[in-house]
Amino acid sequence: MKVTKRTHLQAAFQNSLFTVLLVIVVGLIAWLSERYEVKTDWTVNNLHSLSEASKSLLDTMSNPITITAYASKDNELRKYIQNAVERYQRYKTDISLHFVDPFTVPGELRERGVEAPVELIIDYQGRSEHLREGPLSEQNLTSAFQRIARTDNRLIVFLEGHGERSANKGKDYDLSQWAFSLKNTGFEVQSLNLGEGTGIPDNTNVLVIATPQNKLLPGEVSMIMEYIEQKNGNLLWLLDPSISLAGLEPLAENVGLTTQPGMIVDPTSQIFGANPAVVSITTSGYRNHPITLGLENELSLFPQASGLVVVPPENEAWLENPLLTTHPQAWSETGKSEGMVQYDEGVDINGPLNIAYALVREESHDHEHEEGSENDESEEVSEDSEDTDELNNKEQRMIIVGEGDFLSNAYVGYGANMELGQKMMNWLAEDDNFIDIPSKTAVDLSLDFSPNARILLGSFFLFLLPIFLIGIGIMVWILRRRKA
Repeated sequence: MKVTKRTHLQAAFQNSLFTVLLVIVVGLIAWLSERYEVKTDWTVNNLHSLSEASKSLLDTMSNPITITAYASKDNELRKYIQNAVERYQRYKTDISLHFVDPFTVPGELRERGVEAPVELIIDYQGRSEHLREGPLSEQNLTSAFQRIARTDNRLIVFLEGHGERSANKGKDYDLSQWAFSLKNTGFEVQSLNLGEGTGIPDNTNVLVIATPQNKLLPGEVSMIMEYIEQKNGNLLWLLDPSISLAGLEPLAENVGLTTQPGMIVDPTSQIFGANPAVVSITTSGYRNHPITLGLENELSLFPQASGLVVVPPENEAWLENPLLTTHPQAWSETGKSEGMVQYDEGVDINGPLNIAYALVREESHDHEHEEGSENDESEEVSEDSEDTDELNNKEQRMIIVGEGDFLSNAYVGYGANMELGQKMMNWLAEDDNFIDIPSKTAVDLSLDFSPNARILLGSFFLFLLPIFLIGIGIMVWILRRRKA
């Protein structure tokens, strides 16, 4: 092609036009990047995205959330807080974050009860939750959101004074880790000794009877029956095969409970490396109930469980639902056979066996009404009283489990035990919106190395890798010199 003055001018014009358009495109991209932000998480485990548990919780919080961060004007600190909250803001756009320098507002600190050098206050629907302890992880933030999302305090009372599993002590058979998890998600936990003369508080949402070792006094049993019959109280009752009903026979009679003799042996537990005395619940073992939804692919373990049979008396109006059922291969070993542990037909009780039940009845259930006051039915009721009856016509709920170790400190961390315990308590406390929220929010996002591993990695990047690259450069230079 012959280069003329005209073609030269055309090429110059095209080059100039291309340069101008390129500058315009780059400028537009820069302008758009200042006003709009798009982030994607390409990590394998979505380490920088919210877990499904956190998303499920945010879905229940329809109103705006305000987070006030009392932190000094340290760019790194504020950036750390911003990054932690930003994941929530991307999913729920009406979460606002405001920074306040604590040194400039001493009066506000006193008014809002700010105590830590770095503290977050979450405001939602007129309620506040302080976050001042622990790292600003998804676990801690989601737990704070869950605490503030509960419309009112839910009081969980643990019975004590008869050798029960404690909600405060840290021994393997106690329940302190589970109780701490309940507190972390917004429940108020309290221990109660009926022998001290104080009755069950009127604002109790759930009473927990966790395998008492010693027999309750008749007066204490009467208080519990009054809580069940007169106050329509909700109950979690944990039993062990080696322990008697401890004087709670009237309660068992009220719900039609029979504990099967012996201890359940589950050969399928050996597949998971567990002792056959440990009952494993999987797939079809989780019966159809709101508590068990989402656990179908999970494993939960129950050491030394006993089988339960619940047939409520008609006059008590309880409706029972089996909650957890063993594998068909399991059986209840009565201990009457000699020799090795094996199923003996006609002696042991063949599976599948129910180890947990959920019971409900309407709170309007009343013994005086059952005894028959037909005159009351014929009385004219005002519209206001009818509305009140409708509001009070709620479910009374109870869960009975033939095993207490699955929530103990020694076993609560295995499989889905913690999540099952949380779901049970949310259902008993009538916080149905929280039942589907898993207890585990995210995998561990931190990567910890031993001192030796840190030294090895540091040596590799600071010395070995640079020496290797310099060596390659020298070899290339020598080869080129030789060819030249």
